[in-house]
Amino acid sequence: MKSQIPSLKSHIVKGADSKSLMTKDEPELNTASITHNSMPVAYFVRHGETDMNKDNDFRGDLDVPLNHEGLKQATNLVVYFHNVRPSAIFHSNRSRTLQTIAPLAKSKGIKPKTIDGLDSLNTGDFAGQPKDDKNLKKMQFYREHPDAKIPGGDVVRKWQQKADKAIDTVLKESEKDGQPAIACCHGSLIKELSRYLHGDIKAAKVDPGGVVAVYKLPSGGYIAEPILSRNDEAESSEMAGS
Repeated sequence: MKSQIPSLKSHIVKGADSKSLMTKDEPELNTASITHNSMPVAYFVRHGETDMNKDNDFRGDLDVPLNHEGLKQATNLVVYFHNVRPSAIFHSNRSRTLQTIAPLAKSKGIKPKTIDGLDSLNTGDFAGQPKDDKNLKKMQFYREHPDAKIPGGDVVRKWQQKADKAIDTVLKESEKDGQPAIACCHGSLIKELSRYLHGDIKAAKVDPGGVVAVYKLPSGGYIAEPILSRNDEAESSEMAGS
């Protein structure tokens, strides 16, 4: 699945007429869609803010709810995706992803489905601890040694394999129906999406409430583009359906 990503400049369509890309369902275009001369095949939404995000603590497998800001971000998704007709809406087993996507799913009349592989990396004994330099250095060991088991948590490589299958499921669902699927997931899953498609976990980094669009390249590979860094900027940003 990992695509060979050429320079972004090679995908810029000189003199592209944005109107040629429009449909009645996508009345405007974001810059990434103009760059790739196509519409996203899928969207991956990072769940809204929780108090543990705000405090910069490891969440891992803990089932923590959205805070006030996160609930606001969830509501803003309805505005942001108002022009998109999703083929399906997915979320992980954690309540914060369902809380994030539920208002949008209701507005579209779609029942959201759970995919186990969209779950966050289980950071085990690190969950609830601060992401300070000491703990980040310890966690980096497991990134660099993916076959080692995080104490009380996942083996990174096994989690990656499960997450990659979930990403494939979302992409296949989108291409099957010809309409983009929307998947609400976690920061660790967004990093894995970046690694899976780009070989770089930071390639499509977004904050809680952010949105990543996935485009299909002429080569048949995929590229992930952050189109909204923070969801609370939705009202002043270009729409996702564009």
